[in-house]
Amino acid sequence: MSRRRIRLPSGPTPEVAPGAFVFCPLASLPDVSPEHLAAVKELYQRALAEAAAVVRPSIVERDLLGVWN
Repeated sequence: MSRRRIRLPSGPTPEVAPGAFVFCPLASLPDVSPEHLAAVKELYQRALAEAAAVVRPSIVERDLLGVWN
């Protein structure tokens, strides 16, 4: 079975409208504790590790010779 895929041309890059942005002063944002920052960092590290494990090739795909020895 052929794995050739049809590639569609990409459309034009959309322009960003000036009205799409809203001014949000830093003082209006809630304070974040160091514990919260550490928890968020750990969450992102776990998500990255899980995503890397999912996209890793399987043992069959890594076996270049096709031999199970």
